[in-house]
Amino acid sequence: MSQEMSTVLITGSNRGIGLEFVKQYSENDYNVIATCRNPSKADDLNELAETNSNINIIAADITQEESINNLSAELNNQPIDILINNAAYLGPPDPQKFGAIDYEMFTRSFEVNAIGPIRITERLIDNVRSSDTKKIIFLGSAAGSIAQITPPVTLYSYRSSKAALHLAVHNLYHELISENVMVSLINPGLVDTRGFLDLKPEDPIPEELTKMVPETLIRMIQEGKIPMITTYESVTKMMSYIEDLTIETKPLFVNCDGTPMPW
Repeated sequence: MSQEMSTVLITGSNRGIGLEFVKQYSENDYNVIATCRNPSKADDLNELAETNSNINIIAADITQEESINNLSAELNNQPIDILINNAAYLGPPDPQKFGAIDYEMFTRSFEVNAIGPIRITERLIDNVRSSDTKKIIFLGSAAGSIAQITPPVTLYSYRSSKAALHLAVHNLYHELISENVMVSLINPGLVDTRGFLDLKPEDPIPEELTKMVPETLIRMIQEGKIPMITTYESVTKMMSYIEDLTIETKPLFVNCDGTPMPW
């Protein structure tokens, strides 16, 4: 990796928002450390790395301490200018309904969405401290905003885990501000990572989509009542916000375009 280029580390880089971050940061001449659980199965990421020498793919499971320790050892004190905690777990909607809650899934949601980002940040904090930029980004969610909960009430485990992440990030913000380490919590927006935008109002809903999102919400997306954006749109806006981020930037929790998000 070039010592003259800034370095960004992105978790959950194998698909969706994480993969788009890798694309755009590599195009903007960053050293990109792209992590995911199973690099051998990350076909799109590997294809991207084949044509971009500034992308380094490393295996990392944010729920496993040994995996994160191995990542830290492999980085060997490499300065990280921007750490982007993107990896997340949504889970299917039905086991997240009250009365039918899958508590193993509930636990997994907290391991991935709340504990994992703090685990990897704690392990890599000295890498961030040794950089020139010192920015730590967490992808939050409007679904974890207590002020915005409205019917239909869904996704108990996902919403709860994201709300827990928000509180932990708020703590971290106050913990690191005296060191001039910038911490930000960004809601990427309602981003289409599965092909929802390809659905027309009259189209039947594919079963694979209802396994991920409640049918009522998919219908609202089809009807245009819930606007979705592409990964390109979301990441472009977030990167612009991250570029302009300073230690004085307020508020902590924002939408992808920098507008304030309610807690």
